[in-house]
Amino acid sequence: MSIATPTRRRGRPRNDEAATPSIDHLLEASAAIFARDGYDGVSLRKLQSELKVSYTFFHHYFDSKEALWKAVVDKLAGTTTAKVVNALNHINDNHTELDALKAAIAVYIRSAFEHPAIYLIYQQESQCQGPRLDYIYQSYFESPWQYIRELVNKVNQHGGLKSIPIETLFFVVQSATAPVVQYPFFQKLTGSPQLSPEQIENHIQQSIDLLFNGWHL
Repeated sequence: MSIATPTRRRGRPRNDEAATPSIDHLLEASAAIFARDGYDGVSLRKLQSELKVSYTFFHHYFDSKEALWKAVVDKLAGTTTAKVVNALNHINDNHTELDALKAAIAVYIRSAFEHPAIYLIYQQESQCQGPRLDYIYQSYFESPWQYIRELVNKVNQHGGLKSIPIETLFFVVQSATAPVVQYPFFQKLTGSPQLSPEQIENHIQQSIDLLFNGWHL
């Protein structure tokens, strides 16, 4: 959804006449600031200043910082979750439950590189119990991971996987997003200032291969 820019008079624009961004751009930019500064380090005044939007614009759509934070999470986490669920549901004669599980994990890891801000927000909010962690978990993790648990059980019935606690699987998968949430440390380890698309895809595939096939030759 885009917001029409009002007609402006000649001369230098006032602060409340700054060009208004689209809602999508506003949420993406706000996500980056939440990811950088944390929820407690962000205020609507800071966002207005950095994004150069007016008080009126902000409060027309978001009556509080919490409402904006939830909109950011809904946009980015919602996009990732929809892709993961779609991959989990892609099962047919040529694409087994195990194939679907691997594909869904690849989607989740790849999304970390496509939308790093939301994964940094996950990391921040997972440090302590609270309503924001509850919101993330209940809205975007609880149901998909119950589905994954059921899918893993189906694969296990055919002897396709070693039986491990679902939380162990979660944190092993989560560890594959470390190059995103610990990017400066990753740069130190690799000596690489930036990841190429080929490096990202190789990391994803190697992570899945290590998870499902182990390290042995």
